[in-house]
Amino acid sequence: EARFDPPRLAVLSSFHYINHGGAELVVYRATPADAASGVRVGDRYFPGYPASAAGVDGADETTRVALFALSHDQELNAPIRLVARDAAGNEAEAPFDHRVFPQRFRRSRLPVSDSFLRRVVPDIVARSDEFRTLPLPPDADLLAQYLAINGGLRRLNRERLIALAAETATERLWDGPFRQLGNSQVESGFADHRTYVHDGQEVDQQIHLGFDLAATANVPVLASNAGRVVWADYLGIYGNCVIIDHGMGLQSLYAHLASIAVDTGDAVALGDELGLSGTTGLAGGDHLHFAILLHGWPVTPMEWWDPHWIEDRITRKLKAAS
Repeated sequence: EARFDPPRLAVLSSFHYINHGGAELVVYRATPADAASGVRVGDRYFPGYPASAAGVDGADETTRVALFALSHDQELNAPIRLVARDAAGNEAEAPFDHRVFPQRFRRSRLPVSDSFLRRVVPDIVARSDEFRTLPLPPDADLLAQYLAINGGLRRLNRERLIALAAETATERLWDGPFRQLGNSQVESGFADHRTYVHDGQEVDQQIHLGFDLAATANVPVLASNAGRVVWADYLGIYGNCVIIDHGMGLQSLYAHLASIAVDTGDAVALGDELGLSGTTGLAGGDHLHFAILLHGWPVTPMEWWDPHWIEDRITRKLKAAS
């Protein structure tokens, strides 16, 4: 049978408050039930999932849940709307009430010493297959290789994170607030704008998209919530790296590990050991680089560590929809 009517969308949740660089959740109804639907934020798409798979009791097959984000690099006024497309190609979209809160992202200057270059660059060059795909003259010195790592390899690693997001489970695997590395100090914040300085000259600028958590050397790094390991291997600037999928597009990343104690495909619970902190990859000293990703896009971990935010932004809406 031919379909001529566009899908129908109705928002069921209320009070959608989005921090710039942060995440939010919406509960909605999309009919027909087989229409692909989600939230579009600017040019980025965040798919919806069956509300029953998110833990909404008694939800019918038209009720959906979507986690979405307003990324640090998007405009505060980026359009945010529900979208749907059915099998016949008919499309619909619907705005929904939301408020965006601006955030101040820090700026910092990072010295790049020759001893740092000698320590990190040869190891990454030797261990990263992706680095060898970058265009560099054969006689490139350590600084040129470092700039290729900090820019080109960083970009390739970002593309890998987006690809890994496609392996997310359709159901929610996590529960409650995420846990920060025990006894750790936050050394650098989310979306810090970094200017890199070598021999008094500004040589590069990048955005730091996670938290650096400093602890004593070689501390056990524990899973911040339950999920399934989708990456447990060397990953360019991140060095030895573990990525856990928590379902519905939500993933956590643990980088610069000295060693890895899990395998891809392993199911992990909150607090399971993933490996030991270290200095592999592009790390200035022993620390854990921790990131939260939503469909591959980094969002601030501060929200996911906060039990009040979890209760208000996520749990309240899922309960109300039950």
